[in-house]
Amino acid sequence: MTERLKNNTEKLYETFEKYHSNSAMNGSPNYDDLDKWNKKLFSKPLRELDEDDLSHFTGKAMTTWGNANDYKHFLPRIFELTAELRTPYEIWIAFDKLTLAEFQNWAEEEQKVIHEFMIALWESIVNDNSRKAEFEFKDYFSAIAHFYPKFSDLLDVWTQSESKAGIKHLAEFIVDEQTTLFDRKKISGFHDQKENVEELINWILSDKTLNKIQQKYFEFETESFAEKISWAEQIITNKRKSTAHNNV
Repeated sequence: MTERLKNNTEKLYETFEKYHSNSAMNGSPNYDDLDKWNKKLFSKPLRELDEDDLSHFTGKAMTTWGNANDYKHFLPRIFELTAELRTPYEIWIAFDKLTLAEFQNWAEEEQKVIHEFMIALWESIVNDNSRKAEFEFKDYFSAIAHFYPKFSDLLDVWTQSESKAGIKHLAEFIVDEQTTLFDRKKISGFHDQKENVEELINWILSDKTLNKIQQKYFEFETESFAEKISWAEQIITNKRKSTAHNNV
């Protein structure tokens, strides 16, 4: 986790600390164990809850367990675990709860700190070379791309990245997602999405991205993933030839 992301996570705690705990959260009358669930969830301080503790609540929050203010109480820890690549349930579900809670009507400060967290989370995972980040990358990208309001900001972060992880994620994404992206015109994820796909394709096929791919191949040609960079370069070159792409 980057320092920027750590700072943004702390801002979440500061912003949402006013939403106090409610150990008697309401839930579906079909849940016989609701009192037991509430007791277990509040058996630890907020910052000590792990992904297993919060998984059940994250999946059911606001649909059949608790309300928007209850979710706001747990939000900083849910997002902190997400930043640590230990997301309770799925990152898409955790972010989609914002929609259920009518996020667009929240206080401006609350919306701002969450958007700042999302872009910091994206910057962190783009430059994270761990196996866990490699495994989670496409799900995180899909979710952040859908819920963060300005897609071009995400592409700017990827463009500016000079790290080994940044080019590795890019090459793997292009190679692994070429059919879904270029033929089906979708960004795959928890829910496949068509929004932002044309902007993403144009960015991938741009002169700037092609030049970066070519440059990074020589920088990392002795690395095990160099072959994927080469494949990505070939895919871009072929797609540029076969389409009426306006290179920028």
